[in-house]
Amino acid sequence: MDTFIIIVLSIVIIALILYIIRTALAIREFGSLLKELSSGNPEARSYKMANATLDRIALDIVSIMDLTRERRDFAEQERQRLEAILRGMSDGVLMVDIRGRVVLANRAFKKLLRINEDIEKKQIMEVLRNAEVLDLFNRTMDTWDIAVAEITVSRVDKDLYLIATAVPIYSGDSVSGTVITLHDITRLKLLEEMRKDFVANVSHEIKTPITAIKGFAETLLDGAIDDKENATRFLSMIKNHSERLNSLVDDLLTLSRIELGDISVNKSEVKLDDVVETVFAMLKDKADKKELYLKKAFPEGVAFISADRDRLVQILLNLVDNGIKFTEKGGVTVGLEMTDDAPALFVEDTGVGVPPSHVLRLGERFYRVDRARSREMGGTGLGLAIVKHLAKAHDWEMAVASTPGKGTKVRLIIMK
Repeated sequence: MDTFIIIVLSIVIIALILYIIRTALAIREFGSLLKELSSGNPEARSYKMANATLDRIALDIVSIMDLTRERRDFAEQERQRLEAILRGMSDGVLMVDIRGRVVLANRAFKKLLRINEDIEKKQIMEVLRNAEVLDLFNRTMDTWDIAVAEITVSRVDKDLYLIATAVPIYSGDSVSGTVITLHDITRLKLLEEMRKDFVANVSHEIKTPITAIKGFAETLLDGAIDDKENATRFLSMIKNHSERLNSLVDDLLTLSRIELGDISVNKSEVKLDDVVETVFAMLKDKADKKELYLKKAFPEGVAFISADRDRLVQILLNLVDNGIKFTEKGGVTVGLEMTDDAPALFVEDTGVGVPPSHVLRLGERFYRVDRARSREMGGTGLGLAIVKHLAKAHDWEMAVASTPGKGTKVRLIIMK
C-alpha cells in the first residue's frame, strides 16, 4: 500500500514537473514572440505552443499585429499620397498644428512668400514674416471658422496679389490645426486692368469720331448746308471721321478674330518679292504724296519664305503704312537679314523714331507715343498689336528698335 502511494505521488510529481517545464518553455517562447513583435519584426510568428491557452493568446496577438500593420501601412500610403498631392499643387499650402508648429509647407507656398529654408516642425511665428497670413492664422484659431483675405506680397520687380484662405482642421469637437492656402491671382488682376483699359480706350476712340460727325452734321442742319464751300468741307470731315471709325471697327474685329483663333495661319512657300510688290502697289500713292521711296533689300538667292501669304501681306501692309505715316523724308525699306543665326524679315523707315522709354510698349492695343499726331494721321493704335498677334500665330517673334529722329526698324524673327 505504501509502495502504491509512493508510485502515485512520484507519477504526480513527475507530471507536475513536466507540466511546469512545458509551461516554462511556452512562456519563454511567448516572451520571445512578444519581443520579436515589439521590435517591429514583420516576420514574427509563433509555432504551436505546449500551453493551449498561451497558444490561443499568441495567435490572437499575431492576428491583431498583422491587422494593425496592414492598417498602418495603408495609412502611411494615404499620407504619402496626400503629401505628394499637396506638395505638387500650384497653390501654396501650409499646415499648422494646434501648437502653431508647421506640419507641412509645399514648394509653392515657400516660393510665393520667398521662404528659402526648411520650416517644417518650426513655430509659424518664427518662420513666417507676412503679417497678413499670420493674422489669418490667428483669426481661424480664435474663431474656429474659415477666414479669407486678399493679400499683397511686394516684390522688387512686381507685386503679387494672392487670395489667402485659412481653414480649421476639426478633430471631434475641437480644432487640431489649420490649413492655409495661397492662390495667385496676379494674372487675373492684370487681365482685369487690361480689360478696364481696353474698354476705356475703345470708348474714347469711338466717341471722338462720333462726336465730330455729330457736330458737323448739326452744323450743316443749322444752315451751313447752304454755304457750299463750308458744306463741302464739313461733309469731307464727316467722311474722314466715318472712315476712321470704320477702320477702328475693322481693326478691332481683326484683333478679336485673331485672339479667338478664328483667323488661321496656313503656311506655304511664299515668294517674298511678289508679296512686297503687292504691298508697295497698295501704298504707292500714299508714299508718292510725301515723296518717299519704297524699296526692297533681299540677299541674293533668297526668294521664298514659309508663311501664310494673306497674313504676311496684312503684316507688311500695317508696318509699311506705319512707316509712311511717321516719315517725312527718306522712305521705307523691306528686307531680310540674319540675327543670331535666325533669319529676320524687317521693315525700316527713316522717320521720327520712338524714345527708348516707349519701345517696350509698342504692340500694346491703343498704345501711341504721340496720341494727337497718330489721330491726326488716322491711326487706330491697333496696327502693331495686329502685327504682333499675327507674328505670334506664325511662331515668329517681333522686335522693335528705334532712334528718335532717325527712324524705326521692326524685325520679325523667323524662329526655326
